[in-house]
Amino acid sequence: MLSLHIDTEYSVISPYSVMILLSFASGLVLQYFLNIKRGVIKRYALYLITLGPLMSIEGALLLTYITSKSIGLSSLGGLTGMYAAALVIGALSRDKYGARAMLENCTLILPLMYSVAKVGCLLGGCCYGRAYHGPLCVEYTGHGMEGMCVFPVQLAETVVFFMIFIVGMIMAKKRSKNTLFTVFMLSAAAKFILDVLRDSHKECIISVNQALCLAMMVLVAAAAAVKNFNKKKQPM
Repeated sequence: MLSLHIDTEYSVISPYSVMILLSFASGLVLQYFLNIKRGVIKRYALYLITLGPLMSIEGALLLTYITSKSIGLSSLGGLTGMYAAALVIGALSRDKYGARAMLENCTLILPLMYSVAKVGCLLGGCCYGRAYHGPLCVEYTGHGMEGMCVFPVQLAETVVFFMIFIVGMIMAKKRSKNTLFTVFMLSAAAKFILDVLRDSHKECIISVNQALCLAMMVLVAAAAAVKNFNKKKQPM
């Protein structure tokens, strides 16, 4: 049977930290060039990739503490921080088009960032899946994880969110009007579904992550419906 063997004890540097840094690096570099391509002034594009990681980490730590009274990085908190940074820089720029571009590009790059970050979770042994002994099960050793064999949910998240990122970039290149709605809804739905496969979900009907994803999907769907309704009301 094909399985993955991962030792979570590292003597030099944690791969989790490395992958989190790579997550920010890949996402922010791409975001910078997408913003420049959309006509965002260079200094504001630089401001955003400076403020973005700080507010993202702050949001990730804050949401984790609020929901579990522990220290950790919540992906949904990180997402909130990235959007907050785009709103702040957009307001400072006083350019409505540039502010909109920064928010839209934030949506495009977030699936890539999450995809890369989940490799760190896989190698670090956090956010692991339910007990599982089938193909591609992950056998962990180290840090009290001896003998654990679990479903590779982090790997599944990496693959799914990278696919969402590719779909989003293809749609953006074709200038599809539904790009942002599609990327956001696919991301929230994927997060909602894959959360069921986590070990932490086995003792609850719906997790905090799932409740937040559901709330975001409802809000975005409602906003899209209102926007379409207002368009139809406009005289031809």
